[in-house]
Amino acid sequence: MKTSVFRKILTGCVTLLISVSAMAQEDSLKDFPGYVDFGQLSDIFGEPTVQISVGESLLGLVGSLSASEDPEAAELFNRLNGVRVNVFETTSMPSGAIDLVKSTSAQLSELGWESVVTVNSQEEQVRIFMMINNDRVEGITVMTVEETEAVFVNVIGSINPEELGKVMNNFDIDINGDNDDHDDEDAAE
Repeated sequence: MKTSVFRKILTGCVTLLISVSAMAQEDSLKDFPGYVDFGQLSDIFGEPTVQISVGESLLGLVGSLSASEDPEAAELFNRLNGVRVNVFETTSMPSGAIDLVKSTSAQLSELGWESVVTVNSQEEQVRIFMMINNDRVEGITVMTVEETEAVFVNVIGSINPEELGKVMNNFDIDINGDNDDHDDEDAAE
């Protein structure tokens, strides 16, 4: 009896520590100019199927571990302050999804983010923004909402736009909607 109570208490403490650590991680990223507050995404989309929030220390560790295999990726990870990814699976376009993308886009524009891609259609909304200061990219944000999936990405730190794909590939996230089957078909044409 005492053992099960101890396990419940221990499990509760570990869960609390993980939650506090994740909140502290998120709070530490808010100080960087490339950080984007997406608001309460779960209010519109439910629970994410993929959620990644990685800060400087873990990115530095990933960079150190990959230095011998991929020095270019290691250098990239050492320049980043954080990577945040939220992926939601949906069965239809959630109510409020398009409004969220549009209002977040307006807020980013007011804060000096530059819009580099905008797609407006009934089937999907796509926005890609970059925070540029003194000819340096300090953040990239991707918002994609369609009927079956919503993806919100925020890469914080010094990054070249061409490197975004490399960052997402290292986290096994496909922001282009492509997969290996389509790549093989495109190569055959």
